[in-house]
Amino acid sequence: MEKKKISILGAGGAGACAALELSQRGYSVDLYEEGPIPIRKASYVNEGKIHVGFIYAMDRDLHTAKQMILGALHFISNLKRWIDIKPEDVISTPFNYCVHRGSLMSPTELASHYHECIKIFNTYKAEYKKSYLDLFDSIEANLLTKKEADKIVNSEFIEAVFSTSEYAVETRAIANQLTEALYANPSINLILNTRVMSVERSGSGLIIKGNSNGVQIEEKYPIVINATWNGLLEIDKSMGVELPKAWSYRYKYGNKILIPIAPDNLPSCTMVQGPFGDTVNFKDKGAFISWYPIGRAGWSEECRPPEWDSMFSDTERHNIFNSSFKELTKRVPALGNIAFNPNNVSPVGGVIYALGNTDVDKHDSKLHTRSEVGIRSYGNYHSLHTGKYTLIPYWAVKIADRIEGLS
Repeated sequence: MEKKKISILGAGGAGACAALELSQRGYSVDLYEEGPIPIRKASYVNEGKIHVGFIYAMDRDLHTAKQMILGALHFISNLKRWIDIKPEDVISTPFNYCVHRGSLMSPTELASHYHECIKIFNTYKAEYKKSYLDLFDSIEANLLTKKEADKIVNSEFIEAVFSTSEYAVETRAIANQLTEALYANPSINLILNTRVMSVERSGSGLIIKGNSNGVQIEEKYPIVINATWNGLLEIDKSMGVELPKAWSYRYKYGNKILIPIAPDNLPSCTMVQGPFGDTVNFKDKGAFISWYPIGRAGWSEECRPPEWDSMFSDTERHNIFNSSFKELTKRVPALGNIAFNPNNVSPVGGVIYALGNTDVDKHDSKLHTRSEVGIRSYGNYHSLHTGKYTLIPYWAVKIADRIEGLS
């Protein structure tokens, strides 16, 4: 029997996982990607935190915390549907949540939010019978004493520190495994260097139009999934889908230091609550650093953001890394003890798409939430906004269920 045909637009993390899942369910997938290699943009360069809701304390209704915990509990178990992954090989050291002076929330407010996240986690764990990262049956966030905190951060900048059991995963390692799985799957046809510009209805089918290596293309499919990131709104608009009232694209640098780092030599830290930054220790796989005031190098409210990847020279990228490194070292002194040379550094930017157009330094910014995400379906056209890296495997399975009429 001829396999059911489907087109997926965007071979980032979401498109790749959806393609792998649908291929297992008997579909023949044409997977379109505007770049030369799958999964080399946002799902490759971010810090990989598998959120349990802690960072979204500004969402007082806890909708985002619930969404993130749901995704976190399914993250590794769903990835195991497509790749052979051992979570202990890709996770970071656990995060310290460091309350920066000038934070939008006090340590007391944050402690209350973390407590609510733990309650939600326990409820969902019992309901879904899954563990966090397939490793941990509980999560925690404990306020450290000043003496304990001073061993981790500079109190000139940091007011309080919570030790937590939240982790990140090394996104590049996962991206490489997913890419290998795509290439090895005979039911997935990778169509690279191809930018899809629009989708139009034609009878009961859908025609995608785009540009492939300078040649205009038109192909018809019975089902189309828009899993792009930069092109999500542009393609939705071509289908007549009503766009959100406000959105923004940000270009943020996720800098990797590509040398092994002992677990005790650099703490993984997230500075909250507002426009601050992270250090993430991936042990033998290096470290990730970002400092938002410097690393957020682009902002757009257009339907499609600029081609930021091509707008920064190598010198400019390394200047962003060096300036970010300097600011982070003031706050996390152990970072200054890491010895490396410029060849060990990979300063790469990635696009963040989110609802809302007020930056994270404001209390009322919608960027503090990620609950209005997921699948929007219009007959045989499906638009997927994953929201955060944490949610990618969860939504990949859910959209396959939607295609098959199971949800």
